[in-house]
Amino acid sequence: AAVFTLLFRPQTFGFSEEKFKGISLDGLTDALGQLTLANAAFWFTFAALAKLLGIFAGILRWRLLLRAQGLRIPFWYLAKCWFMGRAIGLWLPSTVGLDGYRLVESAAYTGEAIRCATVIAVEKLIGFIALGLLVFLTLPRILTLFNVNAPMLAIVLACLLGFITISLLLLLNPRVVQALASVLPAPAFLRGEIDKLSAALTAYAGHRATLMLALALGLGIHLGICLMYFGTAMAISGGHAAI
Repeated sequence: AAVFTLLFRPQTFGFSEEKFKGISLDGLTDALGQLTLANAAFWFTFAALAKLLGIFAGILRWRLLLRAQGLRIPFWYLAKCWFMGRAIGLWLPSTVGLDGYRLVESAAYTGEAIRCATVIAVEKLIGFIALGLLVFLTLPRILTLFNVNAPMLAIVLACLLGFITISLLLLLNPRVVQALASVLPAPAFLRGEIDKLSAALTAYAGHRATLMLALALGLGIHLGICLMYFGTAMAISGGHAAI
């Protein structure tokens, strides 16, 4: 309520009325009133379906990675956990609510907290790789749309490429992580948990095809979000937005 009050009536918090370029509820109502029903219905439906496909790509990726760990949870139970996690995540920063709820539920269902945590950690790594790949795929278009500082962009892209390369190597060769974990100095009471974590990571050594499929699904998650925004833009612009 406070965020929406700030957005539509910034003077309540001592800001200028033009703080957000004069956004108002009346303006929002007018914009919605100008929509063409058939166009808006089609593109809002498109946006919703794109988002749902992205969500189910995430659920399928989670299921794939759990199975590679030898953990079997019914698909619709995973779907319920995902939507519950997203609901909780509305009130928490980043994906803390979604990931935290999924971890708690899957660990309670299987009794394997370390393996379930490993799955979500690998998911995050795959997500970063997928997002990095999308940056490179869309780079030619980005260069035509924005004024970019070429040297700075080159440094950022070099760092991104290095991160993607190292991440892929670790993902496809998790025994490297196990070797590093074995020489990592740690208190005796933590050594058992670290060994369990490294063993869970090496479970993916024999599932490279699964990891590649999980990466493809990761691309699907991000594309679902992009297409949701595109569909929404098409709906409110009367079909005059560009992908």
